[in-house]
Amino acid sequence: MKPNRPFLRKRPFRPDIAFFIAPLCVLAVMTVTACFTGYWPLSGNPYNSYTLQACAWLQGRLDLGMDYSWLELAIHEGKYYVSFPPFPSFVMLPLALFFGTNASETLVCWIVVMLGVIQAVRIYRSVCGSNLSLYLYVLFLFLSTGFMFIAQTGWVWFMAQSFCFTLCLSAIAAALNGRGGWSLCFWACAVGCRPLVALFFPVLICLLRARTPQRSWGRWLKEHWTWILPPLVIALIYMILNYARFGNPLEFGHNYLPEFQKYGKQFSLSYVSDHLLTLLRFPAFNERGRMVPEYMDTYCFFIMNPLYITFLASLANAVLHRDESAPVRHLRIWIPLLTVAHLLVTCMHRTLGAFQWGNRYLLDALPFLFVGILLFRPRSERFDLFQLPLFILGFSLSLSGTLLAYMTTV
Repeated sequence: MKPNRPFLRKRPFRPDIAFFIAPLCVLAVMTVTACFTGYWPLSGNPYNSYTLQACAWLQGRLDLGMDYSWLELAIHEGKYYVSFPPFPSFVMLPLALFFGTNASETLVCWIVVMLGVIQAVRIYRSVCGSNLSLYLYVLFLFLSTGFMFIAQTGWVWFMAQSFCFTLCLSAIAAALNGRGGWSLCFWACAVGCRPLVALFFPVLICLLRARTPQRSWGRWLKEHWTWILPPLVIALIYMILNYARFGNPLEFGHNYLPEFQKYGKQFSLSYVSDHLLTLLRFPAFNERGRMVPEYMDTYCFFIMNPLYITFLASLANAVLHRDESAPVRHLRIWIPLLTVAHLLVTCMHRTLGAFQWGNRYLLDALPFLFVGILLFRPRSERFDLFQLPLFILGFSLSLSGTLLAYMTTV
């Protein structure tokens, strides 16, 4: 059986019109959304936890020095700390140095989103070798999922996810080009935004390993052991910071949020059943036939993010046609397995994301589903055409829901 998708040789970065057009398409939609919501890149941001943390570091302190009652702050030994993993604060440090608390997180996030689009284009070209259907799949990833909602502002929760999204795409793009050190470095940075993406480490290893499948594992590890050094250094920085703040190298601060100390544990198996039902429920409609929007919870995840459906169809193709090419053989097991694990661990969290549109916690898995789709899908124009209705469904829901959420509830 002819392999479904050959694993291409290392491709140097070459200028291509797609690197300009694809980000411009995403920027156009984000600009239109800003016209209706008023959330522009230089608009004020009340949820600027990462900048406040960067400013505190520049002042020589690890805590914020005071309470900001509207932010999710960890309270430990009478001091107030940012409760989120710290990587975005490292990025904000130079801006905080020059602009203080007026540094624009939203502008940074818009730039990060554009960089993410460029990385998605790189992934497509590395896997597929041409630009055929490139815009369909790249724009599907960014515009027809709940990512459009979190990309609009630099609020602390959404900033972490936008950074994580782009860093995961960067890690995948680097792995596809055999740059293991950079790939694992980007992955470690992504973990410093959203820790659960640590689950997808095997996907990167499979992509890197697939370049030289003929080598034994022992020889392969011996040749590339230096790749692990960047993530180890980054992990050490996280652990030192955590220990200095909370006396625990693995504690980012969420367990010291008043919310979890008062209402229950951050993670528990008791949350799983209710959350699974929530992730599978269909939208409700009122007596006039209008869908009742829900912004503090979520809906059926594969309707709000139809990229999941495209992934399942692509995976079915790889399985039914017994694609045994190097990058597909193991990833057709690892990607769905880790995606299910990510979903279940997400359901163990006390909430599913609070204010949102489009199942924002599940967005963290999409970069890995994206590369899976490109690897597993059949080389068929018919298959790509059948994705257009899903693309339109996702885009319509994402755009309308994002506009309504920001215009009517904030």
